Amino acid sequence: MLQEIEQEVLIVGGGPTGMITALQLHRFGIPFRIIEVRTEKCSGSKALSVNPAALDMLADLGITESLLPQGQKNQIVNLMYNDKRMFKLDFNRISATHPYFLMLPQPVTEAAIENRLNELGYEIERGTELVSLAQNEKGAQATCKGLKGEDTRQYRYIVGCDGANSQTRQQVGLPFDGYNYDLHFILADVKVKWDRDLTQSYYYIKEQGFIIVLPLMEGYHRIVIKADGKIPGNYSPGLEDFKAAIAALDVDIEISEPTWMSAAPFYNRATSTFRRGNVFVAGDAAHLFSPIGGFGMNTGIGDAFNLGWKLGYVMSGAGSEALLDSYAEERHWNAEQLLKLTDLNTSMIAGLDRHGEQDEAKFLPKVANRDFIKAFPQISAGYKLNYAKQAPDPQEKYHVGGLLLSSQFLPFANEFPLGNAKHSLIVSSEIPAEQLADLQGIMQSAFGDFFRINTIWDPQGYMLEAGQFILVRPDNVIEYVGTAKDSVAFNCALNALYQKMDVAA
Repeated sequence: MLQEIEQEVLIVGGGPTGMITALQLHRFGIPFRIIEVRTEKCSGSKALSVNPAALDMLADLGITESLLPQGQKNQIVNLMYNDKRMFKLDFNRISATHPYFLMLPQPVTEAAIENRLNELGYEIERGTELVSLAQNEKGAQATCKGLKGEDTRQYRYIVGCDGANSQTRQQVGLPFDGYNYDLHFILADVKVKWDRDLTQSYYYIKEQGFIIVLPLMEGYHRIVIKADGKIPGNYSPGLEDFKAAIAALDVDIEISEPTWMSAAPFYNRATSTFRRGNVFVAGDAAHLFSPIGGFGMNTGIGDAFNLGWKLGYVMSGAGSEALLDSYAEERHWNAEQLLKLTDLNTSMIAGLDRHGEQDEAKFLPKVANRDFIKAFPQISAGYKLNYAKQAPDPQEKYHVGGLLLSSQFLPFANEFPLGNAKHSLIVSSEIPAEQLADLQGIMQSAFGDFFRINTIWDPQGYMLEAGQFILVRPDNVIEYVGTAKDSVAFNCALNALYQKMDVAA
């Protein structure tokens, strides 16, 4: 029997992506139900690194502070080829609140996010799976099977965060295009002994294979080694398998005391769209990356952060359905770019034939490569996001579709904290009162209570030119750059973006 219930959104999957979606909906007071087929919490080490951009998002949700004492701050990544260092990725050189990858096993990250959910009064409904769904004029009807039996309920939206084998994706008939590499790897969390700096990461490449060494807490490291040929699906490597693989690579590293060991294939897949009607997919349900670069979980967090505020706006009346289409467009495009990047990096590190010599040459410490080498830490950190889909004008300090980074508004960061599920309009204190009132009226019409004006004192023009303002979305993406005199153009632009306001005559 169909039940009409209070929850308006069904979130399928209680991993990081699903929980971040839930936390975003909470900010708008949107009732939701979050289900997870696993009866137990995550136990495998799995995803390891949280990049600077994801740490910013988790900080906005009140989670990062609890994670920091539990993880190893990894600021330097070394690329070694035949015992020589080719490239050093130094996150100390980027201006960020968290200029490092935070290295910690996925169960620790998941536990911190779930603790935040619990603090706010929510529980994940474990042992419950999506059986079927059917879309209708009211949204979507879903049948779920749990420990107490089966129920069918009506929801306005369904968000599938249910992993690589997503039942949500399959139910709405979305393909999962791409390929599995003819490549497997074995990985373990172990104690490591060798003569290198144990606080840094190493991608150690040789003609016969590679080993990746990533620092964890308490003297432990994650090691990832290319397996020799295909491995069966039920294969579980032992410590001696890792020692033999290291010996074959002729790398002077000793390992002991494993806490977790596993084996897995490499993937490069994405669904054709992240939205079908009132059903969305996010995280591994929407894309699967090679683990090279650590984009998997971090991209899922980005998906949830993007979709969450847009669902909140639409369901609170501050945006139209078209805003939800932008989730599918933006995050699908972002995933495509990362799939190309990880495919290229995987090919170079694993010795595949999916790249050319010119790709490898970019990493050589030459003057001609300076711009690429300088930009690479920003890319790895997740800060090169660019929804505009075109290269920004190098003469422009801010570009629409890119992130507003802390390096761009220091030393004013403490004066106007961004995020918190609101649009921020950043203006100079020197703006005339009449023009400020016009902008405030436009913002009030567009977003109601979901906006704030951050006024800064910037006499040296460090951040803003005379009369300039910047509109920043809740996910810190720059949505509009203009001058206060252009209030009509600004009003028209917001109308086009949100299809909600009356355009000024």
